[in-house]
Order: sequence, then structure tokens, then C-alpha cells
Amino acid sequence: MSYNPSVELTGNILLVDDLPENLQLLSDLLLTLGYSVRSVTNGRMALKTAKVKRPDVVILDIKMPDMDGYEVCQAFKADEDLREIPVIFISALDDVFDKVKAFWSGGVDYISKPFQSEEVLVRLENQLTIQRHKRSLEDEISRRKETEEMLYQSRALVTSVLNSVSDGIAAMQSVRDPNTGNIEDFRCLVVNPVIARIFDRSREDLIGKLVLRRFLERFSSSLFEQLVNVVETGTPVNMEIYHPLEPIGWYQVIVVKLGDGFTVTLREITSKQQVD
Repeated sequence: MSYNPSVELTGNILLVDDLPENLQLLSDLLLTLGYSVRSVTNGRMALKTAKVKRPDVVILDIKMPDMDGYEVCQAFKADEDLREIPVIFISALDDVFDKVKAFWSGGVDYISKPFQSEEVLVRLENQLTIQRHKRSLEDEISRRKETEEMLYQSRALVTSVLNSVSDGIAAMQSVRDPNTGNIEDFRCLVVNPVIARIFDRSREDLIGKLVLRRFLERFSSSLFEQLVNVVETGTPVNMEIYHPLEPIGWYQVIVVKLGDGFTVTLREITSKQQVD
């Protein structure tokens, strides 16, 4: 039976066995199929070799002098740099106790000798696939953390700007009737202290709330319809309005469509109106 692993699944394999003939048999098999293979004859050499260049998988014999396979595997798992490397045991020991001990020491799989080449390759590729999926997931998590950090920094910058400018700035999201699709009100998404002061509310009281329509009705019902028109047509508004309550004054109002809502900028122009 022939077996051809995909190019994507080939990897860097470390073989550990005290018998050179066993190493030669496995090494020839894996090299023929495109794997990168290193072979060592004892546990201490295995640890040193893995430190120099981290293997993707270790295939480890159990019965070896000095350190047996269980001890070698435990040493791998105790090392912070090596503990994530999957270890596949390969041994003539076929007792259930031996297999259980292999898994307890940190092994991820167990192949009994004499082995079939196809079995070795399938079990090896299974671990390589798991490792690739794991690295892909770790990379995705890392990218998301970087994105979250960038978003946090961006929000901090936006918040700093909003809190420091003298103009009032806010962003509103349309709230539509689920049956007709008509805009019934606007939900406050972003608001800076200047706008909050005009509303005579705290920012916490405004964000996420439906307050705009009721607020605008104090002045003119047409103001709400103008804002709806901005969202529905994309036509911006630039007008001047008088605010009769504290803080009393004239304001230039600029409204620009943003998604299914709008941004609004208020600039106090009372002194300009008095001059005019």
C-alpha cells in the first residue's frame, strides 16, 4: 500500500531510539515522503537537539538506557519551551499499563512495534494537522488581541479629542419602526461633554438612550424631520439655531449622514450673532 502525505502536512520530526537500525528504518520512510528528520540515540541528546531547533513532533522509544522514554517525555513537558511539542511513543511494550503510563507522562499517541508504515504516517499526520490548527488558532487570537488593542487606543484617542474640543459633537443611530421602516427616533451612540451640557444631562444618561426627538420638540418639530431627511437622502444640514435654556445662546449646527444615522457638530456663535 502506497501512502503520500500532502505537502502541507510534512514537517520537522525528531526520532529518539537507542537502536540505530530502528532510527534508520523510520528515518528512511519519512525522508522519502518529504519530512525533515533528525535522529538521536538517547534522551539527553533529544532535549538538546529540540532546544537547538524545535521539532514539530517527537517520535520516542520507551526502552532506552540512562533515561527511558517516560522520563524523556516528562522532561519535555517540564520545559516551558518544549512542553507543547507532541510526543508519539513507539515501543514493543504492548501492555495496557505501558500505554497508560505513556499517556500519563504526556504522550499524545502510542504505536506498537512491529509497526505498519501507514499507521505511523497516519498518526504522525494527525498530530501535525492538530499542531497546524492550533498555531492557526493562536495566530488568530494574537491578531484579535492586536486589533482589540488598536481599537482601545483609537477609542482612547477619540475620547480625548471629544473631551478637549470646544464644539459639541455627537453621533446618532436611527431607530426604525419594525413594520414600516420609518425612523421613529435616534439613539445616542457618542456624545461629548459640550452636548451633554446642552441637554442638561450626564454623558452616561445620554449614551444608548432615545432622547433626541423629545429634546428637539422643545424648539421645533421640523428639526426632527430635517434630521430624518439627512439620513434618508444623505443631504447634509448646516443651520443656525437659538437655544433658549441654559446654556443660552446661538449655535451653528452641522449634520452629516453616517451609516443609518448621523454625526452632529454644534458650534457656539452667540458673540458672532451679537456682532451681526
